[in-house]
Amino acid sequence: MTDEDWPARIDRLLRQQHGLATRQELLRVAPVGVIDGYVASGRLRRVFPHVYTARGNPAVGDRRLRAALVCAGGLALLSHTTALAVHGVREHAGPVHVTIDETRRRAGTRDLVVHRRLDLAAADHAAVRGLPVTTLADSLVDAWPLLPRTGRRPTLIDAVRDHRLDAETLHRATTRRPNIGGHRDLVLAVDLVADGVRSELEALGVLRVFRHRSLPRSRGQVPVRCPDGITRHLDRAWEEAMLAVELDGAAFHSSAQQRADDLARDALLASMGWLVLRFTYAEVLRDPDGVRAKVLAVYRMRMAQLRSA
Repeated sequence: MTDEDWPARIDRLLRQQHGLATRQELLRVAPVGVIDGYVASGRLRRVFPHVYTARGNPAVGDRRLRAALVCAGGLALLSHTTALAVHGVREHAGPVHVTIDETRRRAGTRDLVVHRRLDLAAADHAAVRGLPVTTLADSLVDAWPLLPRTGRRPTLIDAVRDHRLDAETLHRATTRRPNIGGHRDLVLAVDLVADGVRSELEALGVLRVFRHRSLPRSRGQVPVRCPDGITRHLDRAWEEAMLAVELDGAAFHSSAQQRADDLARDALLASMGWLVLRFTYAEVLRDPDGVRAKVLAVYRMRMAQLRSA
């Protein structure tokens, strides 16, 4: 075979495999001297140990993730914060995280963190853009201790809301990781989403105000079927008193049109017998006692009205 055949064979191999090849695969199509020469000259660039791509074909984005999986070999899943990025929960930053079966041994690098899991073969996993990845629930639990403390609960709540992840699935994933760092806070966060919390503002409201022993128990995200045929969900509700609380964040309740929509919604609910109280993010943070006192006073008034009706 002539020297001119090697570039074509190497190029063909790379094109067949998303622009990636292991050293062993390269050695099947070209001699060791050719491969070492390509690496030394930069015509082949190492992405991860023993995994290469062609010069001018950078391993970024999904190609970098595929390279990590090739490096891990065998059954391997993108996991932890990398999986959250693949699921569209957050931007990817830092090393690539992959999980392999506990019975295997594979060293990581500065840019590749390898985790091992006993139940990997039996664990549910997903495919996103053709990439094998841990399920969203497992990814959230695995990534919990790696996220900034202030971003852990908001990330989980946003993922549940935006990706329609049910709390029971998340609870099962949490139960399978009893020794994970920050497990107590994780369990509390899962309990909040099970209680209908769908924003960090609601979480603060529930923890600082609505779960206080002085208030009767409420439910979150209570569905109400309205006369126009639309089901609307109440942030918090005391159904026995037909009392609802809406928590207004600046992002969705600050414009004139948004305020008009809120008033129209409240009027529609009032026509059905519901009384709606609205509180802002600032009120919940700065004056939880005052918010709680207002809710309790109105609750007692409503119950007295209903008993006398």
